[in-house]
Amino acid sequence: MDLRKILEEIKDYVFPVYCLECRKEGEWLCKKCFDKIDISGVFCCPHCHKNTKEGGYCFACSKDLCLVSSFAIVVYKEDGLIGEIIQILKYNYAEDILIVFEKLINNFVKQNQSLFSQIDLVVPIPLHKKRFVERGFNQAKLIAEIVAREINKPCREVITRSRHTLQQAKLRRDERLENIKDAFKIVDSVQGSILLVDDVFTTGTTLQECAKVLKEGGARSVTGFTVARG
Repeated sequence: MDLRKILEEIKDYVFPVYCLECRKEGEWLCKKCFDKIDISGVFCCPHCHKNTKEGGYCFACSKDLCLVSSFAIVVYKEDGLIGEIIQILKYNYAEDILIVFEKLINNFVKQNQSLFSQIDLVVPIPLHKKRFVERGFNQAKLIAEIVAREINKPCREVITRSRHTLQQAKLRRDERLENIKDAFKIVDSVQGSILLVDDVFTTGTTLQECAKVLKEGGARSVTGFTVARG
């Protein structure tokens, strides 16, 4: 038995993990509870949230916006199971909870392969250096790397935050637009179809602003993909 396996067994013994839903000991989300999650996808207009085919724009919102479409795996509720899973990753960084994300993404990709067939590059939403130092990781990058492995495409950090911004979740829509405006810049040229990845889609302002920068940097098209959508 290798050292890593021994350390994992010691950790499981000292700090046992319980299913977030049913409290059964052994893993963050047992198979029975995982199978109850609706991963049929959330396909809504990136602007007004109306249901649309494959997350494209509805007729009323059909305009020159930078995202061509946006879709998510599950519906987001902050006080629900998915909200708890994302918050544990985002603010507590229990590394082994990434297994749950891997299962969600793996199952969704298998059921929706056509959504990813034209993607050339996977790009995570960047985290400002100050917040990266506070957190020690970028959850969007961790998720993007899983997606890239599942669809067998490269993952690169080609955009960065040029200035520190307030947390979007605490702002109104108009404040979010102003907060995120011109907050990103391209650091490497891109081309082809980009899959822009984040953990949660709320108003879409961050994804739209990053998509704008990617288009200016040479991307042919940008599609948004998140684990959850509020």
